[in-house]
Amino acid sequence: MTMETVTITEATQELQNEIALRCRLSPQTTMQIGPFGFIELEESWGDETTILNTARISTSNRRINSVTDMTQRDHDLLYHLLKHNHGTPFETVYCRWRVIAPIFVLRQWMRHRMGTFNEFSQRYRMPITACYRPDEAARTVDGWPVLTDEQLCRQDALLAQLHRFYQDEYAVACQRIEEAEQNGEIQADEGGRNRYRGRARELLRNIMPVATYSDIYWTVNFRSLMNFLMLRRKSDAQYEMRQYADAVWQLFRQRLPILSQVMERVLQEGPQQVL
Repeated sequence: MTMETVTITEATQELQNEIALRCRLSPQTTMQIGPFGFIELEESWGDETTILNTARISTSNRRINSVTDMTQRDHDLLYHLLKHNHGTPFETVYCRWRVIAPIFVLRQWMRHRMGTFNEFSQRYRMPITACYRPDEAARTVDGWPVLTDEQLCRQDALLAQLHRFYQDEYAVACQRIEEAEQNGEIQADEGGRNRYRGRARELLRNIMPVATYSDIYWTVNFRSLMNFLMLRRKSDAQYEMRQYADAVWQLFRQRLPILSQVMERVLQEGPQQVL
């Protein structure tokens, strides 16, 4: 069976080009996940010294200014704090991530409410015409394919049909709006967001499947990030969610290696309770 794919629009191609550019310019802070998925650790605030200085404020004036100044005592304190769930100092380290993922992945992601999300909006922009297609690992259990190639081809055809419907019907709506403006039936909006085209996008986005990709910024502190990683990197976490969580871990580990080592040690030993 011939595979039918969604037509990539100019706007979606621009996003693909941006992903390729970011990966080329910042290979240490970016990762691609599948043919269209993407994650980047754009920025972080604070480090291991921030945590230590915050923790010590209640008992001492001693401060350290750089991770290169950390002594064994400092390393031990960092471990003690994390091991025994002294959580608030770990809320002083923040990361901001750019994530492009299927909507069904982002629905799981946004259940982690201790963070902030800003998402691509189909009220103002056309949908991303790229859809998730499970790879071989995603569609097999113990080496046995739960979905066949023929089934995936039918899925591809259905997704392509939905996107064509959106594009065709939006074009029809825009033509009707333009004709109504010319005929004086409705008043043309001057500048800013066109209410009529905007409403058409709001209604037509209702047909977009959760396999469609979206684009978000996620800002989160380390305490919440650790909880996210504990849950979403488990072997029984959903495959696609685990792919992104593993990427988050790899990029974070490069940015804050000392804190990552402490986290790994605590998790291997077993934390006393979920943070």
